[in-house]
This record gives sequence, structure tokens and C-alpha cells, in this order.
Amino acid sequence: MKEIRVKDVMTRGILTVQEKATVREAITVMADCSISGLAVTSSSDSIVGILSQTDIIRVLDEDLDRVKVEDIMTSPAVTISQQESLRRACQIMKERHIHRLVVQTENVGLSSNGEGPTSLPCGILSISDVMEQLR
Repeated sequence: MKEIRVKDVMTRGILTVQEKATVREAITVMADCSISGLAVTSSSDSIVGILSQTDIIRVLDEDLDRVKVEDIMTSPAVTISQQESLRRACQIMKERHIHRLVVQTENVGLSSNGEGPTSLPCGILSISDVMEQLR
């Protein structure tokens, strides 16, 4: 039997929020899109972390219009190749006590310094994606 790959189960595309955004702004995006987490990007659009509902719950007693995403996000974001097995992805989530991984493409070109291959984010693999696969 062929092993299931991350690319077969992941959610394609990535919804993001800037690290300087407020938690209230992030909540709005998450609620509007019916999702439980967002990739967090820097001003240069690099993924620098993940914001989850669990992160937000920890600051519900604070002013959500003042708390910045960068102050509560989980960083760095944990990544995985889209070619990796779903079994390995689940193992990583279990070991790291996390619920989502940023999925990356394979070697799409040289890095900006020209010293080696680079990959780009192409999706998110969440526990929800895994549960859907198990149905």
C-alpha cells in the first residue's frame, strides 16, 4: 500500500497575519475564514511563526487591540516537506506538542545569497486535515 504524503492531505495556500498586527485583527481573520490558526509573517513576508487559538486564549483577559501577534505567537514555525509522509508529520506534531505545520515545496531555486536551494511555503497541515483523512 502506498504511503500517504503530506501533499495529499494538506490545505493548499496559506492565510497569514503580519507579526505587528493586533490580536483582535488576527481573531477577525480567523473567524471570517473559520480557521483555528494563521501563519505569521514579518514585514519582508517571511513566515516567522504560527498563531493559534490556544495562543489567543492565553491573553483573553488583556486588551486585544493592544496585544501584538508577535508577542503571543509560537515561533519559529515548524516546517515539513510536502513530500514527507503523513506518518512523519503526525510524529513531529506529537513530539513538539503542536497542531499545525507549514508545508514547503521542494527546492524551487537558489536562495537569495545564491548558496543553495530554497523552498517556499505552499500550505498548512493541521490536525484537522489529519482527522479528515482518517474518516
